Amino acid sequence: MKICARWFRAACLALVPAALAACALKTDPLIPPSPRPEPVKNIKAETRDAAAFLSWPIPEKNVEGVSLKPADILLFRVYRAEFGRDRRKTRYKPYTEIRVASPAPAVIRNNVVFWTDHRVTYGYLYEYRIRAVSVRNGVSAWSDEVRVMPLLSPAVPAGVAAQGGDGYNLITWQTVTTWVDGSRYSGFVGYNVYRGTEQGWPDEMPLNKEPLTTTAYKDTTASNNRTYYYAVRSVNSPAPPWKESLDSAEVSATPRDLTPPERPTGLTVVPGVGRVFLTWNENKERDLAGYHVYRSLRHGKSYERLTDKLLARTTFSDETVRSGRTYYYVVTAVDQSGNESDYSLERKVFVEKLDAGKFTTEKPKSGQHGR
Repeated sequence: MKICARWFRAACLALVPAALAACALKTDPLIPPSPRPEPVKNIKAETRDAAAFLSWPIPEKNVEGVSLKPADILLFRVYRAEFGRDRRKTRYKPYTEIRVASPAPAVIRNNVVFWTDHRVTYGYLYEYRIRAVSVRNGVSAWSDEVRVMPLLSPAVPAGVAAQGGDGYNLITWQTVTTWVDGSRYSGFVGYNVYRGTEQGWPDEMPLNKEPLTTTAYKDTTASNNRTYYYAVRSVNSPAPPWKESLDSAEVSATPRDLTPPERPTGLTVVPGVGRVFLTWNENKERDLAGYHVYRSLRHGKSYERLTDKLLARTTFSDETVRSGRTYYYVVTAVDQSGNESDYSLERKVFVEKLDAGKFTTEKPKSGQHGR
């Protein structure tokens, strides 16, 4: 036993320096950031007929201000309270959960959650609050409260159609004369036109600055060769606050460039040995794609195109001519949308036989017409 006691004391004495050294190297413990996200902020809420539309951004920080990624958020819990017609308020109750990985029927777009509550009743006041839950089970504080009240709205515009023009789209629809429930509507009725560049995602603000009182709208801000999507809502007031209907059926249209380039000018033809050489002035259109050259054996008609592909240059050598014949040439300009200009002024050339030793060109006589 004495031997064991002596051994134990020696072991303890040997550990003292190591313990002191460990104390000298002691650092502050690493504390992981809080799993609690910051509260949900900037909730937007509105009603259109019997539906409440809510949206909010995914929190980007935790309660300590440390950055979070959208993938750090597991889900959102939506709570709802309501005032009945007797104005008595119920307490907040869990209403739905929206998981970030699979949010349907909600949609997450650009880190913003879009959710619609279709279980609402006309004349009831609804309040919503939201809490975020992180993947580490941290629960945020309550969001601020938002309120909405669904009210009967004018009917949804029917017969919406869209047609593309040159630099514009024309949207038309039928006049709204009833409430959404089919009863007769006799008050002010206007229309707001919403546009988006992706199907099912109209912009937040309408194209028109104030409600339209006609059933057509010409969107002159549309760019050619780009598809736009449109929806129309009826509205019951010429100025906010107003009640809008739900979206009409979505329609799309694509404006097209229908304006051809100016016809080329300055066409000159010069005969040579076994060929005719053509030059003309350059067109100045920004969307110019090139030129086509046409030839005929008859004045003013029956032109046949000599160019398989558009010419990028303003010169052309016709090496398919035969001596002893008269040819008539015109040139056209084509833009990137495929619009082709009128014919240039016609130029006439006679290709003499090779042994004649000379070649002649003739300028067009007055009255020669283009395309």
